[in-house]
Amino acid sequence: MDFVARTLRWQRIVLAVVLVGSAVGFWRGSLDVFNTTKATIVALGALALLTLSALRVSMTRRALIPATAAWYPMGAFAAALVVATLVADRPMLAVVGRIGRHTGLVMYLVYVMLVWAVLRQYHDASPAPLIKAILVAAVPVSLYGLAQAVGLEPLPWQAVEGGPPVFSTFGNANFFSAYLGIVVPLALWGALTSTWSELWRAASGLLAVLSLLAAYLSGSLQGVGIALLGAAFVVAVAVLSSDEAAHRRGRAAAAAGAVLVTAGAAIASVAFGVGPLGHLQPSAARSLETRIGKWETALAMFADRPLIGFGLDSFGDWFYAYRPQWLAVTSGLERSTDTPHNVFLDMLASGGLVLGLSYAAFVGFTAWALASGLRRLAGEERLLLGGLGGGWLAYQLQSLVSIDVPPLAVAHWVLAGAIILVANRPPLREWTLPGASAPAAQRPGARRRPRDQAPALARPNPIAIGLIAVLVVIGVWALAIPLRAEEAASDALHLAAVGRLDEAEQAWDSAVGIGFWEARYPAMAGGFHTEQLGRLSEALALHQTAARREPRGLAHWINVGRIAVSLGEEATAEEAYQRILELDRQTPEVLAEVGRYRLERGDAAEAARLLGQAVEARDENAEWWVALGRARSGAGDDAGARRAFERALQIDPEADDARDGLEQLAERA
Repeated sequence: MDFVARTLRWQRIVLAVVLVGSAVGFWRGSLDVFNTTKATIVALGALALLTLSALRVSMTRRALIPATAAWYPMGAFAAALVVATLVADRPMLAVVGRIGRHTGLVMYLVYVMLVWAVLRQYHDASPAPLIKAILVAAVPVSLYGLAQAVGLEPLPWQAVEGGPPVFSTFGNANFFSAYLGIVVPLALWGALTSTWSELWRAASGLLAVLSLLAAYLSGSLQGVGIALLGAAFVVAVAVLSSDEAAHRRGRAAAAAGAVLVTAGAAIASVAFGVGPLGHLQPSAARSLETRIGKWETALAMFADRPLIGFGLDSFGDWFYAYRPQWLAVTSGLERSTDTPHNVFLDMLASGGLVLGLSYAAFVGFTAWALASGLRRLAGEERLLLGGLGGGWLAYQLQSLVSIDVPPLAVAHWVLAGAIILVANRPPLREWTLPGASAPAAQRPGARRRPRDQAPALARPNPIAIGLIAVLVVIGVWALAIPLRAEEAASDALHLAAVGRLDEAEQAWDSAVGIGFWEARYPAMAGGFHTEQLGRLSEALALHQTAARREPRGLAHWINVGRIAVSLGEEATAEEAYQRILELDRQTPEVLAEVGRYRLERGDAAEAARLLGQAVEARDENAEWWVALGRARSGAGDDAGARRAFERALQIDPEADDARDGLEQLAERA
């Protein structure tokens, strides 16, 4: 095996590792146990792919690029990502992405690179090994989820992101279920294809059943729905690809119809709350309800900046400013989010039409490749394309209600690359660089090798190889920064829990320094200094650092204001509470917070105005009515104060402050 063939072989191995690691990987020593670990594996894998390509080009002086029109939407998308990074208020966050989400410039460029990797490494071979890698990863993922579903948990978790406690290696039931929904159509293809051994086909069929069962037991609807619809697509393609007798086609058609009917029945069961999936209806309704407000917020952001948006991963920064009034009133400060839970809406809010349309163009190009390939191909090639398409369509459906976390995004871009490859089989275009040698001669009668495996090696260039080595070291160091910061933060929490406070303080200092762009490390360190060390001055400085890193972080400014009041730093408190009101003028808790601050500072009229707005939005909080009564009393509105105190007593008959207020009014009268 020559040098070029070896590098391609290693790249295929690396790509398989990326697919497996993005699903299975997690690290309990990290604060974000799941997604930061997965993102690091994916990013380091992309660096390895790029390094092997750089070495191959350095040694052959030839670059072979897949000649496909897919480069146009991918290039437009990459350029739009750069624009969305440059316009962001927090460019470093736009580059790295939020911890736990990783939807920044680096990761999306990595995903684009994965498409190139698939097109380059499998241009003369079937991409079926990529499906095998996904199915291999799905085995431990499904089994772990099934174990959790029956109450077997070998790794006791202190906290999970949300939802039912069936989340496997994903930390979130929705992500876990969505991933299995992508796996099911791929596993079904594995059971139907004649290109795999009987053992692989049987194992694939069993995995399809286990994955569907695990998705159902997770309590998350989206995985079951997309799995059934993706499977129906695969079965339908299998009917078209069959070259057997007509009666076999009839049975296959009946199977496709049965899957479609099952999918429809499952959706109806959930929608109407009846049947075997009826118990999922309440959770599905709650999930949809929580997403509607996020979608409205994303559309409001897009309407305000329709061309270039607010910057990558900036949704969380502007959520309070753009969320609808009804959501602010009903959820207050209890419900925040850093994503609209819809990939396309996230693109529109982050990068406007520039980013949204370029992303839609790539998705549209992939859909066109899928449709044209299904029309042109036949037999096993068409069936393979159908299997890839079933998994890809499953991703597209779940992306309407979910997030581009690493395992889901990796599956999407790799499957898209495989679809474009199988449908079009783009040739390789050669770019010859200075110093390239003539292709090595072959013996007469020898089998001709593909062009990308034949070139003779050029003389090694020590400068080029040294530069590649330096860039690899720098790349590994940079890509590992988020995981290192998360490990330091995790160490700080564990050390504080066992009373090793000095070491915990040092660990927090490390986390704040390593993750120099991230606001949550100084915020958490500030909480540590407040609650466990009692050092309010140091805590204030840390919360101010968090506010500088995340200028629109409402919680940071609230912490700054409260601690500044405790320390008697009036100028700092005044700045913080002005900033709080600038960030959010519609949430009742915010209005009450600032109103009570104004009341303490003797500005009774402004306090009465703000507290009046708070109780108008939500009138069941007795403490707010008491504060409003005091503010109105201080502003000379005794009648209004009396009504406020009486309302407080209606809500809480034990509200002694309200009773005292009424007595004071009576004495003054």
